[in-house]
Amino acid sequence: MADRKLYSFYRGLFTGDVLNFSKRSPFVKEIMFERIYPSKIILPMKMHSGVPAVPAVKVDDYVRVGQCVGVPEKGTFSVPVHSGISGRVTDISEIRLPNGILTPAVTIRNDMKRTRLDSVRPRSGFRLSASESIGIIRDAGICGMGGEGIPTAAKLKRARNEAVRDFLVNCLQSEPYSTSDIVAITEYPDYVVLGSCACARVVGASRCVFLISENRKEQRKALSASIEKVRADFKDLEFEIKLFRERFPQGYYRLVARALYGRNLALGETLEKSCSAVLFNCSTMLACWEALSDNIPMMSRIVSVTGDASGGHNMLVPIGTPVSELLSSAQDIKNGSDIIVWGNCLTGIEITDPENTPVVKTTSVISVVRRTEVPRTPCIHCGLCSECCPMNLSPNTIFEMLNQGLGQKAAEEGARDCIACGSCSYVCPAGINLTTAIASFAGEGRIIEINSLLDNSNAEERTADEPAASYVGDASLLEDYADSDEDRSVRSPDSITLPFEKDKEV
Repeated sequence: MADRKLYSFYRGLFTGDVLNFSKRSPFVKEIMFERIYPSKIILPMKMHSGVPAVPAVKVDDYVRVGQCVGVPEKGTFSVPVHSGISGRVTDISEIRLPNGILTPAVTIRNDMKRTRLDSVRPRSGFRLSASESIGIIRDAGICGMGGEGIPTAAKLKRARNEAVRDFLVNCLQSEPYSTSDIVAITEYPDYVVLGSCACARVVGASRCVFLISENRKEQRKALSASIEKVRADFKDLEFEIKLFRERFPQGYYRLVARALYGRNLALGETLEKSCSAVLFNCSTMLACWEALSDNIPMMSRIVSVTGDASGGHNMLVPIGTPVSELLSSAQDIKNGSDIIVWGNCLTGIEITDPENTPVVKTTSVISVVRRTEVPRTPCIHCGLCSECCPMNLSPNTIFEMLNQGLGQKAAEEGARDCIACGSCSYVCPAGINLTTAIASFAGEGRIIEINSLLDNSNAEERTADEPAASYVGDASLLEDYADSDEDRSVRSPDSITLPFEKDKEV
């Protein structure tokens, strides 16, 4: 079933002794899977690309597992927020996340009883149309778990509108020390495959393609076994497993387009329109099947807690769990003076207040990295940054142009193509932080969305008459696929059954 050809982009960082990549031996199961029950959760109303949800509870309300505590305002591009614990609401106030976003947040004190809503239970015997499936995924609050946080329902609608052929499932977790997606495949391969099949049929794709590292033999076997189980129920789908070389940053959609289709997507081009394909993270597919089959909203996720001087942990945690509670559960991680990173150690953000910094829907890893001081010197023009840049840029040249205020020349040099992977800063022997300067400049030429996942700087300056978002450069315009009132009518979940009817209209 697996294609013998090895796919990848050119350049990037390789595995091995440079970055241990979480000691990824294909022969040793290094994953420790733990369940965490925190004393409280802090639920930001904005953990996704779009505008914040609005708190639907008040202080001292009792909340049960699976309950919606944040509801999108009518007509906005947003997703609901659900509680992964039961307990009482102790606070509703604005917090500032490490990425600078200012958002309302609901704090819930855990009563440790794990009292669930009656509706959070497996469905029995159901047939779903495409529109009903998208409605369930939307109401479950699912957004991309690979980093961008795009509402999954909107992305499915766009893929269906573009009549994509290939439904790509990204199992290519390449971030140093992070294995949360890998454990999702290891522990729940049937859910990953079923979620992928269901969503592939929703968008009308004819091929379901799983992208995975060549070294992940155990996960490949698990995916193959799960595919064989469902093949008879999804005869309209062709299944493939494509193997990729182990390298960082694998999985970015423009790099996937280059590796699989030989296409260099320009700014503004989408995978859907240019390659007739759509790409989803495997953990997102797991969440989709939990919603479709078990009626479980997006209220928890797997998070890697690890670093360069400790063992690896993977924890199933309620969304909103404070980072401090994850660290206290990982006994072998002694953070002390180390850097605690909210995310991947190359692209994440250092946090100084783990007590009040929550795990959000897009948090795949908490990295604890030894603090080292790299001597800063002028650029020695070694060319290492150019050799590793996956977008074929010359970071040192662009950095100097930006320092001199030559923004137009930097753009002509390709600065807008930077994907902020952090590779150039990591390899720089002069200790120059190339990524921050270039990525900040690149962001100005892409989506500039008020209160978006990446930018919240102008939220206070917007007047009531101004639109919630403006677009320049690499704009996806996914807001065009926001929900209409007609979309929200979904039949009783007790009367519907999978597999889907392929030709149903959205």
